[in-house]
Amino acid sequence: MLDIEQIRDVLPHRYPFLLVDRILDLVPGKSARGYKNVTINEEFFEGHFPGHAVMPGVLVCEAMAQVGGVLLLSKTGNEGKLAYFGGMDRVRFRKPVLPGDTLVTDVELVAAKSNIGKVRAVARVDGDVACEGEFMFALVARDRRRESNDGAVDKTKLEADVKAGGNKTEIHPTALIDQSAEIGQGVSIGAYSIVGGNVQIGDGTRIDPHVVIESNVSMGKECMVLAGSVIGGAPQDKKFHGEDSFVRIGDNNIIREYVTIHRASGDGEATVLGEGNMLMAYCHVGHNCKLGDNITMANYVGISGHVLVEDKVVFGGFVGVHQNVRIGKLAMVGGMSKVVQDVPPFAIVDGRPTRVCDLNVIGLRRSSVTPKVRSEIRLAYKLLYRSNLNVAQALEAIDREIETSEELQYLLDFVRNVREGFGGRQLETPRF
Repeated sequence: MLDIEQIRDVLPHRYPFLLVDRILDLVPGKSARGYKNVTINEEFFEGHFPGHAVMPGVLVCEAMAQVGGVLLLSKTGNEGKLAYFGGMDRVRFRKPVLPGDTLVTDVELVAAKSNIGKVRAVARVDGDVACEGEFMFALVARDRRRESNDGAVDKTKLEADVKAGGNKTEIHPTALIDQSAEIGQGVSIGAYSIVGGNVQIGDGTRIDPHVVIESNVSMGKECMVLAGSVIGGAPQDKKFHGEDSFVRIGDNNIIREYVTIHRASGDGEATVLGEGNMLMAYCHVGHNCKLGDNITMANYVGISGHVLVEDKVVFGGFVGVHQNVRIGKLAMVGGMSKVVQDVPPFAIVDGRPTRVCDLNVIGLRRSSVTPKVRSEIRLAYKLLYRSNLNVAQALEAIDREIETSEELQYLLDFVRNVREGFGGRQLETPRF
């Protein structure tokens, strides 16, 4: 039996919302009986209903649920938690509850698994059933910052760690954080998100609801990961056999809704995303990819495994990229393109399969490439892609006729390396 003070130790409710006066019988993990003395002095009778006082049905259910909460929280391992009301099934009201009644509630445990519980409850007045139904609960730590008993991160310690820096770390009580995760200052993690083992999240990063960050992921500062994204999932590669591999993400990245970024294949290998990138909704980055900085991917871009994307590349929507492709810096890929060969730097490409359409002059200008160098690169592009010369002849003509620069040399090295690979992909080993 529990008196009112003992009930207050178990339940967080206080007047006027504590609707259990005494627990008459309690078998932890099995059943409980409690009662509520209903008096005319209850605040809700002032408006429900004047001249015809009836206890609101929702409060009858609440009184029943509080007895159920006492039962669940008496179970070993649930001490100090909260029982959040999760739902009701098969609720039926059989008799009104009036001032002067004693509402006696019997509950029995139907199921309890992890942080979810379900009870069956019957409330009676003078032996007659007033209400009956099934009630579901979600069990969470009473102090939202405290470690739960299922291996979650110690949120009290986390709060203390960031206090000195003046940034508040906010973790929703329904988020599941592995104990080994390292959470930086000022991080926010939304409802029902999951952060796995060996994960590091940098200062100021925002994780929205329903995000999954699986194991072996490091994420830099001031990133945004929006709802539904999955980071660090196992690679879609038949050669993967569970070895330790990683995802490494830099600072200031925006990862929009339902983006997927997979871990690498191969022990110790990593899928890498640099800094300042935006991946719009439903993009996919496959295993072992290496993405540079300030890349923009429009919606539904799919990057296959082992692709190298260099800095400041822009993708239109619905682009598909073949494995082992290299895309040079400042390239632009038109929407709905099929990229099966390397994309040269500074180029605008489009089509199925892609072909070089023009030079990304605006990108070169925004990257502070001088007019002289831009002019030289344009001449080189005309020789490579608009003349009747083959690649070898075009390269000889460029070496002979155009003054070299860092940007031009980078372009020429890129083109020469393509010839050493297979199928127009310099990262793919030649087949003999």
